[in-house]
Amino acid sequence: MPEPLAPPPPPPPGDEAAEAVAAVEAAEAREGEPQDRFRTRVAIAIAVVSILGAVVAFTGTLAGQSATELDQSGIEDTSTQQQVITNLSGTVDEDLRNLAPYQEDLKAADILQSQAATLDNTDPSAAAQLRAQAQSYKVLARTREQFFRGAIPAPGASGAPVQYDPVATLHRLEAENEQLSELRPDATLAQADAKHAQGVNLVGLVTLFIAALLFLTLAQFTRPAIRRLFAAAGGATALVALVLWIVVLVTGG
Repeated sequence: MPEPLAPPPPPPPGDEAAEAVAAVEAAEAREGEPQDRFRTRVAIAIAVVSILGAVVAFTGTLAGQSATELDQSGIEDTSTQQQVITNLSGTVDEDLRNLAPYQEDLKAADILQSQAATLDNTDPSAAAQLRAQAQSYKVLARTREQFFRGAIPAPGASGAPVQYDPVATLHRLEAENEQLSELRPDATLAQADAKHAQGVNLVGLVTLFIAALLFLTLAQFTRPAIRRLFAAAGGATALVALVLWIVVLVTGG
């Protein structure tokens, strides 16, 4: 009759303890691996958001510099425009000062011509002298015409004063002035205002990127139960800031 088989000997106590420790370490490793991946991703997100925030801050600085340059250019153009208009107004004023003596010369010539016509039959010699005097006044009037720089007065009706419109003359001089036509101070100052507004908006976007960095930093150090919430908030804030930044750059406002 065969002898019954003996049961296997129990494992040494030390082997069971080693297996338990190994199981615990494996569990901790499995739990720690996702945490490490999460923190790595958050760290990458922090770096990306930091770079974007720096770029937005730089564009805000450029917008501020551009706004300052446009302000200066607009002020200079306004000053130049006013100087040109003042010079053209001075030209019209000079014409107006020359208008009265010009009118007097023409009137004197007409009076002398009229007197000579009445003496043609009775005193031809005196009539000839009067016509010579009238011709002298006409020559003097033609000489004065050369001093009109804005416009030459138009002859009026018989016996009426010559016609000179200072407002129309000034408008024509302004329209024909090449330097004045090239100046656009209002448009330049409007561009400066737009750049100032863009700079303010970009500063606000930098604040959003800072808030996103705060959320992402909290996601690195808070409890696992809420860290994903902070990470999501940081990512959403950064995304909104990025979209708004593109909108500001495209629209210029």
